[in-house]
Amino acid sequence: MQSDSFMTVEAKGETYQLRQARPEHLLDILSLLLDASKWLETKGTTQWDYYRKDLEGNAGEVVESMENGNTFVVEKEGEVIASLTLEPKASEFDFDLWGEEAKDEGAMYLHRLVVLREYAGKGIGAALMKWAEAYVKREGKTKLRFDCLASNEGLNNYYQQFYPLKEKVDAYGGHCIYEVNV
Repeated sequence: MQSDSFMTVEAKGETYQLRQARPEHLLDILSLLLDASKWLETKGTTQWDYYRKDLEGNAGEVVESMENGNTFVVEKEGEVIASLTLEPKASEFDFDLWGEEAKDEGAMYLHRLVVLREYAGKGIGAALMKWAEAYVKREGKTKLRFDCLASNEGLNNYYQQFYPLKEKVDAYGGHCIYEVNV
């Protein structure tokens, strides 16, 4: 269900517009992911390094999520400053991380939450996580699931300020998985 209507998200007193991504947002989203992967490399993690190594070859998953209406962008004064994807069904990747639990149709999977570096520290990531929880509930699901590389200490520390670690799994070089009941 593609929509041109905006929702809003508030973070630290600022209001941002949020809406489903449209085809013209693709380059902005890929740019966010590429910039984030470069920044993450400076932090000593390989999180999202596949975007740096082969952006074009990895764009398909972004396009597919957009076409299915599962990707959202956050804008400030017309500029795309953040994006996130909420998949209503487990992907092959999710099955590798979650195993049999991925068969639970009550879960929604968060992928590719990214915020433009100049907006880091403004509470946008936390606001988007809260918005995602509410969205999952509105969509009739009961769990929000997400993950990151176990070696990405910064992101794991950030997530664990708000959410308990469910477990570490060995898939894809080791991942931490998180699950929130909504």
